[in-house]
Amino acid sequence: MVIEHGDKIDIARILIERIDGVVAQARVSTLALANAVLERWASDAPEQGERQCQIQITFEDGFQYHSRIDLKRSQKRISLARHLREQLLAMTAPQTGRRKKRDDSDAAAGITQPGRSLSVEAMLARYDI
Repeated sequence: MVIEHGDKIDIARILIERIDGVVAQARVSTLALANAVLERWASDAPEQGERQCQIQITFEDGFQYHSRIDLKRSQKRISLARHLREQLLAMTAPQTGRRKKRDDSDAAAGITQPGRSLSVEAMLARYDI
């Protein structure tokens, strides 16, 4: 695969699975379609509480990102791209002694890179997120 300067590596597929006791799965090929699925599932969330989904994004070169995302009924607009960028940046942020709110979705984030490792900044520049 040859990447021209300025071209970003596209998403091959996005797998979304509910992990909150409800059996539901979706396989889509764009972030916009993934957002639509997540927004529909968020609308089914209880008034109080949230739904949890597991996300796996595979890019055309084999790079994989996996995470969890919490869905709340009050969410009107969901951006998986924003969620992904925030989690990648959080992975590189220096840890302070300050306590932060527990967020299971951050704890479950991970990446699988083919070949050599890239910095988060390089990943954001290289992949179509």
